[in-house]
Amino acid sequence: MTRTKLQNIPTNLIMGFLGVGKTTAVINLLRQKPQHENWAVLVNEFGKVGIDGKILATAGATVKEIPGGCLCCAVGLPFKTGVNQLIKQARPHRLLIEPSGLGHPKQVLDMLLKDSFSTVLDMRASICLVDPQKLKDPRYTDHATFIDQIALSDVLVANKADLAEQASIRLFQQLAKSATPAKAVISETINGRLNPDWLDILRNPARCATSPYAHSIAQASATSTDSANQLTSFSQTFPTPSCFDFSQLSSLIRTLKPERFKAYLLTDLGWLIINSANGRIDCQPCKPARHSQIEIVATPAQLTKVSQRINACLVEVKPATSADKSA
Repeated sequence: MTRTKLQNIPTNLIMGFLGVGKTTAVINLLRQKPQHENWAVLVNEFGKVGIDGKILATAGATVKEIPGGCLCCAVGLPFKTGVNQLIKQARPHRLLIEPSGLGHPKQVLDMLLKDSFSTVLDMRASICLVDPQKLKDPRYTDHATFIDQIALSDVLVANKADLAEQASIRLFQQLAKSATPAKAVISETINGRLNPDWLDILRNPARCATSPYAHSIAQASATSTDSANQLTSFSQTFPTPSCFDFSQLSSLIRTLKPERFKAYLLTDLGWLIINSANGRIDCQPCKPARHSQIEIVATPAQLTKVSQRINACLVEVKPATSADKSA
């Protein structure tokens, strides 16, 4: 039986800087997809361990991970291979691509718009999430990747609007309305809630990046480093049945104050997905996995002796069961 040739698959970039809530936004979009459609997600993480893929898989999507750097620095063979494998495996009705928060979108877009992808993929609106609170911090507003994620977006959304001061919301609105060409949609939301209708907005090819090649990556054997922002990724995988004391781990996260903390792990409260940005810790129950994994993006100073400090949170108790909690 000859399979139908894949072509014109609606494709969207879901962009935004570290900790803005991209993965949560993608999960919310997946939950709103038409029941008869199969959507696929290509997700890229800055660090060596892929955690977002596990999180997204809980939403029922076919997921392909490219960990260990940024898509903008891997738009050669690994990126092409990843996209091709995902398309052949999932044969999706829609493809969502979530680049790393430190990834520059220009080279990714260029790759998706040319050569073999030009007929297979139909690039639709690129959506960028912004944390309005970051608009008061020059570490973000002067960062070339942050600037161009906003510049190349067709839909610009202030996420975490409920946590932002009104002054920050006004800054966002001023920035969004001053964009040229004008944005197709300017909106505010909470918890990454996006309107799925935005995905079918046409991409505006007139949008330009100001610094398309500014981003550079230096990779070492155990870490990935964003040289422009002096951020390093620390990754660690723990064998089953490693179990963490949730209270101790939460205290460590608040002490470290990393740019980004993600984990999929076994705790004394059960298996949890833990996300932390801006000092806020969010967690949700999840299915057991073969290993516990932690990914941290922070400055080298913040990560001093971090492995020992994380290991100090390990306990030898079994996770609480439903019966234990109800007793």
